[in-house]
Amino acid sequence: MKAEFKKRLAAYIIDLIIVGLLIGMVVMIKEKDPKVVQLRVDENIVNELYASGEIKFGDYFERRTTIDQQIDQECVIYMIYNIILIIFYFVLLPYFWNGQTVGKKAFKIKVTSSNENKITITALLIRNLIINGLGYMIMILLFLYLLPNEMYFVFESIFSFLQIILVIISVSMILYRRDKKGLHDILSGTKVCNCER
Repeated sequence: MKAEFKKRLAAYIIDLIIVGLLIGMVVMIKEKDPKVVQLRVDENIVNELYASGEIKFGDYFERRTTIDQQIDQECVIYMIYNIILIIFYFVLLPYFWNGQTVGKKAFKIKVTSSNENKITITALLIRNLIINGLGYMIMILLFLYLLPNEMYFVFESIFSFLQIILVIISVSMILYRRDKKGLHDILSGTKVCNCER
């Protein structure tokens, strides 16, 4: 039996709270790093210069994209941590815990393969490339050191927008499709269903 959207959403909110708390601890530590603090100050100065009309858009864009890329480079450990955490929580945990995360266990739902077999790590990875932004984070991590600052900003913006669109499409599909499968379910050959425990 397919899980209702409300149950899926509530389970996902619980999972996001857990993951968010784990991510938040690392962010608080990194944001106190003197290099990051100085870059944030520089960012505010550039914003104020542009807002007051002291610099033109071209200069603002160049300075701002340079600072943004430097901040991301300083926080690369945080990005890697996010990727590892998503793989652990949304891929490995369900693989070893019968298709469930803490949220799914609380609402007695689980991820299974479309043919009711045990879920595979590959299927869980594909789901998370889309629904939890794992693909976005991996691409941004690659672009961070391969592209100059302005191109990095453009590619990051494009991939960020695409990630949002993919999530909206997936959620819409879950809401309106008869089989309640999102894009991530279809591409990974999975479904979320009710379970007894």
